[in-house]
Amino acid sequence: MAVVAAVIVAGSEKAAAYRLGRSHSTVKDQLANARSEVGAATTAQLVWILATRLAEVEGTSSTDG
Repeated sequence: MAVVAAVIVAGSEKAAAYRLGRSHSTVKDQLANARSEVGAATTAQLVWILATRLAEVEGTSSTDG
């Protein structure tokens, strides 16, 4: 999910597209596909779902201090 990571780092779809050397519409399409794969309605929800999954894989949770 390099596109999702790029959006998080860059702060927007357009900035992520520039960072990845792709068109904005390509990034939008890839985000739509990613949302569909995980059942997310929005990109924000997609980021939240993937962050939760990453935390589970790494053996941490958002409540760890």
